[in-house]
Amino acid sequence: MHRSQRLQQSLVVSAAIATSLVVSPAAAQGTTDALTGLGTRPEVGGTYRPREVPQPKISSSGNTEILRHRDFSGKPCLSVGGFARPFATSPNLFDHVISAENNCPKAVQIQVCYFKTTACAQVAVPGYGRKEAILGTMPSQKDFRFEFREKF
Repeated sequence: MHRSQRLQQSLVVSAAIATSLVVSPAAAQGTTDALTGLGTRPEVGGTYRPREVPQPKISSSGNTEILRHRDFSGKPCLSVGGFARPFATSPNLFDHVISAENNCPKAVQIQVCYFKTTACAQVAVPGYGRKEAILGTMPSQKDFRFEFREKF
């Protein structure tokens, strides 16, 4: 192979690498699932937090890992938590309740699932409002973990 051919091949490879590293606005739009409109990576919560599971950190709204609705100061609009509510008729039977509070004027829809499962519930939280939803009912199981994604 001649020197000019090797130089030409290395320029082609360099150009291919450079174009693959360029991030365009179209690539940034891939942070939500086109079919569901949900963020690509869920936020995780639960009634307990084991030490061995690291919780994701939320940074600016440009973060492609966790996509969240934010207020004017950059804080997430939604506060989402979970708790177990015992039945009045059977104290060993628990509703797993998800509670979401919206501190922004715009309504936000979320999909809440048991952690790493497909057992999900859709919740629409009104602007400056609060909403509770039952994720599931379990016998003798107070603690549970969940994950949620905001819909855009």
